[in-house]
Amino acid sequence: MISERQAQQIAWICDHADDMRALADRKGVREELEGILGELGEPAADVPTLLSRTAELLRRCGVPGALRAPMPTLADAQGGHPLEEFYLCPRQEHHRCTRLVHAFGIPDGTDAPACGIAGLPLRLRRF
Repeated sequence: MISERQAQQIAWICDHADDMRALADRKGVREELEGILGELGEPAADVPTLLSRTAELLRRCGVPGALRAPMPTLADAQGGHPLEEFYLCPRQEHHRCTRLVHAFGIPDGTDAPACGIAGLPLRLRRF
């Protein structure tokens, strides 16, 4: 029996399997990913261990926290290092706004999202 959270994580993996395969191809870990996915599909799978292995593989590929807080899409972070990018309100240093926009959802080559109140572009910040 698996928990509701584990079931949600498996659903996320299922929904993002094609993106994960493309990322694994680019990073040279496709065989490892396919092994994990193959085991995960077995009725007697050790789900907690396989979810942990999946999260670690994604982290090594530059997608940290994917199973803790699923992201809208996978993105290939530079050099396989954990990296999160967010657009922040330009007035955040004055604690006027806490808006964050995850950069993975912004297509390359487009302008930064803008503040809905002042119209100012949000600032990109890497963590």
